[in-house]
Parts: sequence; structure tokens; C-alpha cells
Amino acid sequence: MNEKNQLGSQPAPENPEQSGPISEADQTPEGQEPDEKALQDAEAGPGEVSDGKPEEKAEKKPPTRFQLLLRKALIGLGIVAVIFLAGFLTDHFVRYVPLADTLGETRSQLEDANLALTELEAENDRLNSLNRTAADEIATLEAELSAVRANALFYQVLVDVNNARLALFMEDIEGAQAALADTQDNLEALLPAISEVDPELALSLPRRLDLIVSGLARNPETGRIDLELFTKDLLELQPLLEVE
Repeated sequence: MNEKNQLGSQPAPENPEQSGPISEADQTPEGQEPDEKALQDAEAGPGEVSDGKPEEKAEKKPPTRFQLLLRKALIGLGIVAVIFLAGFLTDHFVRYVPLADTLGETRSQLEDANLALTELEAENDRLNSLNRTAADEIATLEAELSAVRANALFYQVLVDVNNARLALFMEDIEGAQAALADTQDNLEALLPAISEVDPELALSLPRRLDLIVSGLARNPETGRIDLELFTKDLLELQPLLEVE
């Protein structure tokens, strides 16, 4: 009974925390300062070490199977890309660069050929112009030659007719016939030129000359009159057949 009263009469501790076990830091002798490291260790939580740094994190987890497959796939794609790039560069330098050089040379040759072709076309145009000029000159000369020839034939026919008239005036029928022996051929050669200036005379003159030649022996007087009329028609053609 007395012991219970003595126990109950003891005062309760002021700080409840002191009722627990006393740590080594609390057991520091009086008059001696507590160790700072010990205090820090005491104050540090369970997840911290005594040097004030956080504990090392837990070890990293190993990569999953999907991550490994993805990593391998990326590495494979990188290798394929490198191989493709290497093949592209090789093909470019092995095939396209020589082709580009060849194409450049071909273009240069084509430009030279086009320039030469342009020069040839210009020369051809010049020669064609000269050829046309020469052809025009030839045509002009041919026309002049035809006119000169027609003029010569005309005067030959006119001379033959006048010789026949003179022979008939002298009553030389054979001489008149001889003078007109080649007149029909010369008149035939002259007809194209006469047709251009007077188509009607081109048709009538050969007929009249044929009648004159065939009737000289039967009626020389009528033949002489017909030759005069024939000469008159020829003289009307003279201005038309003269060379300009």
C-alpha cells in the first residue's frame, strides 16, 4: 500500500518523448558538446544517409522485350538508310555524272550543228535567190532570143515574098516559085509568135500562102495581087514582132 502511494506520488515526466529509450546522442556526458555528425544522423530521416545526400535510387529496370525490338528495328532502319544513301551516291557518281558530262558534250555538239545548219540554210537561201535571179535572167534571155528568132523569121518571109513579087513583075514564074520554096516552112516556124499577137492572122496566113504558091503557074497576075496583100498583112505584124 505504501509502495503504491509512493509510486503514485511521483511526478509525471514533463516531455512524453523522453519516456522512450534514450539514444546514444542523449547519453552525452554533461559538460561535453554532442557530436554534430551524430546529431545530423539522429535528425536525418530513414531515407537519408549521414552525409546529408539522398540515398541512391533503386537500380534501373532492364529494358522490356518491346524496347529491345524497337531498338533493333531502329538500328536496322539506320543501316538500311546508310546502305541506300551509299548506293545512291555510288550510282550518282558512277552513272549519272558521266551521263551528265556526255549530255553536256552532246548539247554542245547539237548547238554547233544547229549553228552550222543555220549557216547552211542562210547559204541555201542566198543560192536560191541567186538561182531565181539566174532563172529570171535565163527566161528573159530566152524570151529575147525567141523574139530575135521570130524577128529573123519574119524578115526572111518578107524577103521571100518581095523576091517572088519582083520575079512575077519580071514575068519569071519559076523564079517566083523558087523564092517561095522555103517561105511556107519559115512561116510555120513563125506562127507561135504570130499567134501571141494576132491569132486570126496565124490561121489565115498559111492558107493564103498555100493558095498563092499553088496558083502562080495558072494565074501569075492574081498571084502578084495576092502577094501584095500578103505583104501588107506582114507589115502590119512588124511592130508587134520587133524586139524591144
